[in-house]
Amino acid sequence: MEKPKIIIESIKVVAIIDSCADTGYLGDYTDIESDWAICRCCGEYLANCDEDHNIPSRNREVRLFKPYSCGEEEGTAEYQEYGKYDYERMERLNNGDWNYLGIQAVAIVKYSIGQGHFRLEEMTSGGLWGIESDSGEYLDEIMGTELGELKEHLEVFNVDMSNWDTLTKDLELVYE
Repeated sequence: MEKPKIIIESIKVVAIIDSCADTGYLGDYTDIESDWAICRCCGEYLANCDEDHNIPSRNREVRLFKPYSCGEEEGTAEYQEYGKYDYERMERLNNGDWNYLGIQAVAIVKYSIGQGHFRLEEMTSGGLWGIESDSGEYLDEIMGTELGELKEHLEVFNVDMSNWDTLTKDLELVYE
């Protein structure tokens, strides 16, 4: 019995919101006071706040942010600089200004199951997750990597690759 010919119907590269990404490299929200935690009401380190500055009473939001600051020693100029960046980045994430993505290449393949009937199957690359949505050209690089992985995957299953170049020409990231 001859194997059915498998052809590619369509290819896309999708970006999927990654709601479980690890933000620990930026820092952590906390209610534990320390000199090198940032007060969310004013955006300043507690060590640099006026003496009469009061942290707002606890409500539904965590009041402080303890930055990771690239692992710098607490209190140093580098810690404070990187920490402010980490804090602002985390706040922008919470405001929806950017998010984490997973990027994956997807092919729909088709093969005959007899008497004019066909079956469609979805085949994907493994995908890469935890990518910052505002990564610019890096997103294009990941798209290329995922397409390459998908191509290898399709070749393992002896998929007809004759229309690969046509289907992948001018592909853009599709947000799902």
